[in-house]
Amino acid sequence: LGHLDPEFVALMDEMQKGGGILLYDPAFAVERRPRANLRAFAKMLRTYGRGRAEQFRVHPTFGSAPNFVPPLFCVYLLLIPILLLSPLGARFVLATMAAYFVAVFIQVLVLMPTGGVVRSVAAAPLVVLTHVLYGLGFWKGLFTSLKPHAPLTAAPIEIERIRLE
Repeated sequence: LGHLDPEFVALMDEMQKGGGILLYDPAFAVERRPRANLRAFAKMLRTYGRGRAEQFRVHPTFGSAPNFVPPLFCVYLLLIPILLLSPLGARFVLATMAAYFVAVFIQVLVLMPTGGVVRSVAAAPLVVLTHVLYGLGFWKGLFTSLKPHAPLTAAPIEIERIRLE
């Protein structure tokens, strides 16, 4: 659920509370229009992070632990100047940043078969931006006041399974 928007996660929670059963189908995909520009993309990432934190506050689970990585990464980035003041801290920063950039590089390699070399390499800064903006949004969601959600009132629907080939 890490890449789902907060509204969809809230909908799934409400469906489960109402006795619904969620089924995973790896062939099912939802296509969305790409964001019009970098500003809209950045807003989406902060909103997703905020929504995930709000979701965690309402329904905390152990499975939510990975969602804390981007906000902790933001704290780490803020601590880098302090860590660089000592030789041990500087070595720690060097080692962790090297590991992070290796992980981003691996992500670029994974993107290459479908995105091509140029687009995949160009996406690397966006991967980093995603981690930072999601993390900042998550921090905001941990400390903002929660708005009550109205319960779902729509009649139950039956979804027919359609196989697309």
